[in-house]
Amino acid sequence: MTIRPNIPSVDDFYIEAAVRHLAAARNHLQCAVLSFDDAGYEHDPTARSYSYLAGIVAEFSGRAWRPVPPPEPSHIESAAVEWRRSAKRSY
Repeated sequence: MTIRPNIPSVDDFYIEAAVRHLAAARNHLQCAVLSFDDAGYEHDPTARSYSYLAGIVAEFSGRAWRPVPPPEPSHIESAAVEWRRSAKRSY
């Protein structure tokens, strides 16, 4: 019987290292966003960068990447539905 160890490939090591670096960058960006908030500033590019990196790290961790909520009906759609109901029309 031959026992073969389950050794990951070199590419897997590089990917895992890259994800660890992205996780560290995410943490530093979160600190920067909080520091801007504490100082009373809003720096949108830093906040967007943090959000994007958090999504990438979540995807590699097997979690959902930025779940998209269902869109709420606009006021025009709501008015059209109300008009159809009051006019007793259906499509």
